[in-house]
Amino acid sequence: MTTSELERLIDEARAIAIDAGQLLARAWRRGGRVEKKSAIDLVTEHDLASEALITARLRAAFPGITIVAEEAGGEIASGLAWYVDPLDGTTNFAHGHFVFSVSIGLAHHGAPIAGVVHAPAIGITWWGAEGVGAFRSVGGVLEQCRVSENDTLASSIIATGFPYDRAIDPDNNVRESARIIPQVQGIRRLGSAAMDLVLVADGTYDGYWEQKLAPWDLCAGAAIAKAAGATLTDYEGAPITLRPKNRVVCTNGRVHEVLRREVLAARAEL
Repeated sequence: MTTSELERLIDEARAIAIDAGQLLARAWRRGGRVEKKSAIDLVTEHDLASEALITARLRAAFPGITIVAEEAGGEIASGLAWYVDPLDGTTNFAHGHFVFSVSIGLAHHGAPIAGVVHAPAIGITWWGAEGVGAFRSVGGVLEQCRVSENDTLASSIIATGFPYDRAIDPDNNVRESARIIPQVQGIRRLGSAAMDLVLVADGTYDGYWEQKLAPWDLCAGAAIAKAAGATLTDYEGAPITLRPKNRVVCTNGRVHEVLRREVLAARAEL
């Protein structure tokens, strides 16, 4: 795919994400139906409405590209595929928290290549693609995203998250967090993997790790982070390829190996 083709795809995806974000912004803090997919995994009527808008628009604009979306489900696709999280951070949204996003990513044979993450409550959009670069727009002001230059864990802000089954599965990131928290300047837990990834992309965070991420959680943010110069691997150091449950370490590159080793050292105690 040429750079101009990628730019056209990402421009359309950005317009769609912003429109879906407007739908969510109108509904935010105004109630609505909330259901449980599991004990603590929520879905709202607004997830469904956002997904319907996004998938309809993507199908109309790109009829030949497969769509895999969170609420509709779907398998990991070969070739080109959109991975859509219509409301990443549903629990935050349902509680009135402002950290939630619309995430639309494009992958080729399971490798993230382009993405848009739009955070409607704070009015920030991130996007990026291979060969195009990564960008952030705040109030119409456009800036290029670049990863940080920090090179020690002790001076790093590191983000993470926890799986929905953390109460029943001991492989729940608690050991990893307990090991890493004393070693870093700060730890952050937003509740939106897409936003964690783009905050590595724009240099706010120096690193991020998490496990059991669905492909729609990961695709857009991973593509943007890579376009900004981030290093992304699984816990073992292999390149990221989307799968049903992903384990990811995403950093500025300078603290990557030390963070990855600390995650693995904690996991050795499982």
